[in-house]
Amino acid sequence: MITVIGGTYNEYCFEPYWNEVFGSGLRGCNVILSLSTNSQIEYHTFLDSRTVDHLNSFKQLYPRFDFKCKGIEINPTFSYDHPLSSPRIFPRPDSINRTANHLDVTGENVLCFGILEGSATIHGENVVYDPQSPVNPISFSQTKSSANNLAIVINLREAERICKSSSMADMKSFFLEKEKANVLVLKMGPKGALVSTKNGNDSVIPVYKTPYVWPIGSGDVFASSFAYHWFDGMQPALAAERASYSTAEYCSTRGFLFSEIGSNTDFQKLIVNKNPEHQIYLAGPFFTFAQRWLIDQIRNSLLEAGLKVFSPFHDVGHGLAKDVVEKDIIGLKNSKLVLAVLDGLDSGTLFEVGYAVANNISVIGFAQKETSEGLKMVEGTNCTLEDDFATAVYKAYWNLAER
Repeated sequence: MITVIGGTYNEYCFEPYWNEVFGSGLRGCNVILSLSTNSQIEYHTFLDSRTVDHLNSFKQLYPRFDFKCKGIEINPTFSYDHPLSSPRIFPRPDSINRTANHLDVTGENVLCFGILEGSATIHGENVVYDPQSPVNPISFSQTKSSANNLAIVINLREAERICKSSSMADMKSFFLEKEKANVLVLKMGPKGALVSTKNGNDSVIPVYKTPYVWPIGSGDVFASSFAYHWFDGMQPALAAERASYSTAEYCSTRGFLFSEIGSNTDFQKLIVNKNPEHQIYLAGPFFTFAQRWLIDQIRNSLLEAGLKVFSPFHDVGHGLAKDVVEKDIIGLKNSKLVLAVLDGLDSGTLFEVGYAVANNISVIGFAQKETSEGLKMVEGTNCTLEDDFATAVYKAYWNLAER
């Protein structure tokens, strides 16, 4: 029996389109049901009447799944402009009375996610805890929970917020000593993960490069896959590597079909020990509101990933040729990669791409509506072309990381 505690949320993404009921808890149940042929799952969550019906239908499909819930007025909805954007949450988190909603759960093997609309106190033999809140993550000890064997799976930003330090030594000390965790797994997005244990061993977990990247829910998949393998007795580092591979399979398909490491020849293993130091040149038109919004979103996503970005829009701005061109060229010369927005085939952007190709600077082009004929010169000079926002950003990161 595996006990899962977490939120059940409506998820909506504008581009690429996505409209599903998941949340960390229900997505975790899907992962474990897919990885195991015999594990029974007991799911604890908060549900409104409409979502109760959804889970009852889910239960009919999966006899190994059962759920217990406390009623709430409405389940939260997470709305994304794109998969790398910060979601708009309804109802607003600051309007939710979390103290009115509480779960008390005891189990042998427990996977617990932080819950937006309430809290949980858990007691288990083996517990995997993922706080799941970039704004206000709560440490395991704050939940008044207990575990004989505790693994903390947490993303880097949440870890920094909880222990109030960006020092890796401070984070390991906080979670392994103060929180008394046996295992700390730091999720680091396109960098992969770092596993630390009480005996002082650290393991860098590779990321698997995929042809397509769907990041919404990827952290849930990682934590759930890790939990399943760790509960089954697998060593933490190996469980984390299996989780990384399962996450790659999910990100490349949006689905829950998992296989052994190495089964997919399209995946490429990459170990990233530190953020790339080289600069990205962000090329693209910025003459309209829509164009400026897109450039701003791409730049924000690259900066969030820890990359150094030169953006003519942000760093030079509009102006006469004599005022801007030389500065843009210097930006190009100081960059190792150009990420270019090619829709509209803007002449300035195409010049920047051509300059990059002539000077052996790598190019990733993002285009959704241009034909192969219009992009013939770009395709023919070994530039990478992507029609998906998140995939273009991730591939930019991996390109620089490989250097």
